[in-house]
This record gives sequence, structure tokens and C-alpha cells, in this order.
Amino acid sequence: MSKKEQRVWAYLLANRNAEFAEVADACDVDEEFVKQLVNRIGSDNWREDVEYPHMSAEINYEFSRAGILDTAKEYVTKDRAADHGDMEDNFRTIASYWNTHLGIDFIEPQDVAVMMTMLKLARIRQNEKHLDNWVDACGYMACGGEIVSK
Repeated sequence: MSKKEQRVWAYLLANRNAEFAEVADACDVDEEFVKQLVNRIGSDNWREDVEYPHMSAEINYEFSRAGILDTAKEYVTKDRAADHGDMEDNFRTIASYWNTHLGIDFIEPQDVAVMMTMLKLARIRQNEKHLDNWVDACGYMACGGEIVSK
């Protein structure tokens, strides 16, 4: 899938009832491109709201300061070590891989938190209404703050 197609689908999935002209304007593409892309799947099912499994019913997933922070807190304070390993060890490993890939030796675990936050900020720029990016950015900053406080 091209970057242009990704932009359009990201916008469409975040704005399921958007008209083709609105999508074209928001994604800086031709309206005909949007129509052709949507027609390829041959169904309007994508317009239906979908429950995402990672958004449990217990989480207050509202678009407010408190809701975003509560959700981020829920994500970063759960015992995720079983799935992802210890957070700080994981960030240390990522820093090591990035250092090796870039041929440098100065990225630290807290830099991983900052750069992952920046990734989320870049995604917010593409689609500011996708709440996960706001939540995840808060979570990465909290992890970075914990790392540097030790």
C-alpha cells in the first residue's frame, strides 16, 4: 500500500462518515483517487464502528485530559512484562539496536521514550483524531520520566 493510500485509509477509518471530497481535501489527494480506493473493496462495511480488542470496557476511553491520562496510566501500569519484558530492559535493547543500525553509541533508553513519543506526534499530525496516538504519547513520556528518575 502506498503512503498516499495509507493516508486516505487512516483518515477514512478515523472519520468513517466523511464524504469523498472531505477526505480528498484532508489527505491532499484527488477525489477520484479516494473513490477508486474505496471501490476496490466493494463494500461499505468499513464505515461501521469496530470494537478494538485492546480497548477494554473497564478503561475510561474518553477524549478528555483525564480520560487520556487515565487510559495511558492503565496501559503503562499494567503488568505488560509477560508480553513485552521489563520496560526499561526493552527500551535499553531498542536503544542498542538503534545505535548499531545507525553506527553510533549515544542513544539511551530515555531517548527511546522521547523518539517513540515523536513517532506518535508525527502520527498525530497525520490524523489528530486517532485517540490511541495521544494516549501512547503520554505513556511513552511517563516511561521516559520513570527511567530518568532512577
